[in-house]
Amino acid sequence: MIESLLAWLGSVPPVTVYGVIALLAIVENIFPPFPADSGIAIGAFLSHRGITNPWLVLVVTLLANGGGAMAIYFLASRHSASLFRSRLARRFISEHAMIKVRHEYDRFGTPGLFVVRLLPGVRAVVPPFAGLIHVGAVRVAVTVFLAGAIWYGAIVYFAAKLGANLDRVIALVGGANQIAGGVALVGVAVLLWWVVRRTRGGPA
Repeated sequence: MIESLLAWLGSVPPVTVYGVIALLAIVENIFPPFPADSGIAIGAFLSHRGITNPWLVLVVTLLANGGGAMAIYFLASRHSASLFRSRLARRFISEHAMIKVRHEYDRFGTPGLFVVRLLPGVRAVVPPFAGLIHVGAVRVAVTVFLAGAIWYGAIVYFAAKLGANLDRVIALVGGANQIAGGVALVGVAVLLWWVVRRTRGGPA
């Protein structure tokens, strides 16, 4: 799949490559398992062929990923009231659970959002939940774009520096995702255990 994507991107105009990079960065906010990181690494790798510019790859990625995240944030913030009145929300997101989420945000603040935004697989939950509990837009934007600059900046940097060996770049990105994903999985499991425990012991 990686080889096919590389071959196709290497045969299309640069504007199409940047468009694909932007699309991958946006989709990751909606469907976290989507392998956006590998596609972005390939986009930076193509700078060795004179097709892309690594700085422009990073800018396109940040604007698309951050813009998509903020769009989801504003949608969640604007429609939070109607969402909580829906049958689906009442079943899966109780008022008591959202109080707990708000409590955890008050406890860890923006640094907590920043850490979660760095973790593959769960970073997509930051914008909608931040919108639902009405965290300030400026704080969310700073968190989203700063975490994105660090994560995607590292991917673009290594892809551009190690571009002579794309397999090594993809393996590096995959390894980092596995480690961060493992940490996120453990964190989510602990959080779910804590929420269930507190919910059973708290008000109905």
